[in-house]
Amino acid sequence: MPYLAPVVVAALAVSALGCGGEAQTAPPPVPQGPALPVSPAATDGKPAPAQVLRQEAGHNLAIMAAACWFGGVWGDAEGDSPETRAKASEARCHDVVRRVYGHDDTGRYEQMRAFEVDAIADIAGKVETLAKEDPDDAPRSQALAQLVQAVAAAQREGMYARRAALRVRRDLDREPDKLTTDEAAAVAPLKDIRMLQALLAYNQLDLAHDAHALGMLAALDRMEMTIGLPRHMKIYAVGGLNQVLFGAAPPALPDDASKPLPRGGWLTYLTEVANAAGHPVPAGAKTPKQREPLAWTGALAV
Repeated sequence: MPYLAPVVVAALAVSALGCGGEAQTAPPPVPQGPALPVSPAATDGKPAPAQVLRQEAGHNLAIMAAACWFGGVWGDAEGDSPETRAKASEARCHDVVRRVYGHDDTGRYEQMRAFEVDAIADIAGKVETLAKEDPDDAPRSQALAQLVQAVAAAQREGMYARRAALRVRRDLDREPDKLTTDEAAAVAPLKDIRMLQALLAYNQLDLAHDAHALGMLAALDRMEMTIGLPRHMKIYAVGGLNQVLFGAAPPALPDDASKPLPRGGWLTYLTEVANAAGHPVPAGAKTPKQREPLAWTGALAV
């Protein structure tokens, strides 16, 4: 699978993430911190101004939580190098912990990364509280909290799919005797995209652009996890997703999850997906070696 295409598309998706989806016109966030002391004379005897808060702090925290949960996919979009990607992702997550709890905490960090229910509820609650204190965020405070829950649910779902894919790849490399069992167990989590569909369809108030961009990043993450899987397992992983995004129905698969596809079945399907996405494989590409990367690129050029 070509690596450049998902990175480029992810960057485009992140560029759409602004306040209410208007990244190009939204003003830059105001840094948090205590207001500077102001003397009574400077205010003509009026009370000193209140502490300056980050502009749209609730919305900003919601997006930063998503950035934490997307990990390397978000790092790709932001241009993190392979060498710095893991540390940058950790830094984003620790930043969220500090914003939510007022201090860094390893236990809270691990709970957040594991999508534990209480940690997600804490983040959503903090987002809603911050949003209520901001005139721009206040009308959508509950919707922002719901968006946090929707992103977390989609990424938790993706985590289970990723674990299943990792088990199958491990068996291919080191424990082929376990492959049949783990392939069968992987089908359900690989196929499950209910929470991702809900995120893509989220349209509360003016947050539909944010939700759709985040949903597309989650979809790219799902596509990335197919690398190294047997071809028929790839279809379990992206078949439902491609049907939702492009209307491209997956082919019929054997009842036995350990059975391979008919020869050429994967490439035929992938070519149909690229065509449905509006980026067909050029007629000049004749061999499977030429056609497969072009079909992947077409499918990813969403």
